[in-house]
Amino acid sequence: MRKKIIAGNWKMNLTLAEAVTITKGLVSASDSSAHEVMIFPSALHLESVANLAKGSKLIVGAQNAYQSGLTAMTGEISPVQLAELGITTVLVGHSERRQFLGETSEFDNQKILYFLKAGLRVVYCVGETWAEREKGNTFSVLEDQIKKGLKDITSDLFSKLVIAYEPVWAIGTGKVATPVEAEEAHAFIRKEIGNLFVGASTIAEKIQILYGGSVKPDNIKELLAKPNIDGGLVGGASQKLDSFLGLLK
Repeated sequence: MRKKIIAGNWKMNLTLAEAVTITKGLVSASDSSAHEVMIFPSALHLESVANLAKGSKLIVGAQNAYQSGLTAMTGEISPVQLAELGITTVLVGHSERRQFLGETSEFDNQKILYFLKAGLRVVYCVGETWAEREKGNTFSVLEDQIKKGLKDITSDLFSKLVIAYEPVWAIGTGKVATPVEAEEAHAFIRKEIGNLFVGASTIAEKIQILYGGSVKPDNIKELLAKPNIDGGLVGGASQKLDSFLGLLK
């Protein structure tokens, strides 16, 4: 059975004091939780948060990294630097980076290949905009993002890969894909992964696929009840300790 993951993406939010307070509250909660618990703090807070989480089951990940060792790349973070902090998980392809910073699935593919080969665990984000959904293009968008983003990934690397389905129209808007809509997209993603190469169907059954988009304590139970939804990548509700703990109940 696939283990559920509750992951908090803090984006460019929280002061250091706030991040520390939430992390302290999550350390004991993650140790007793039946779920995997992840947090993705601001890059400026990674060291402090990672130090607090050390020795616990709480997984601290980076919101972004660059596909290189130490090199001249202004403003970026290398996996080598993340490893110094004990951080082995990274987000790739979040819709905000696609929409506002011009990241493409092809570029994300370079990141995913590099990170997986470097031993990092990758959470790869996919999802359609409202305009794409209205035109009936949800599945074609997801197919394109899966095929391009996961191109040339060999079977041995998939054990370190997690997928997050985040319909762009549901992120921070208060709109939520219904459990039926979310399940339909998750099932499609799982099928597409199974079609990537011969023998990938077994990998597709094992891979964890998270739902992201206005996930809250009052809707997460219904979402997680669906057979292809293996957890949540949560924004706003992960940025307060009480609501984060509510997600874990």
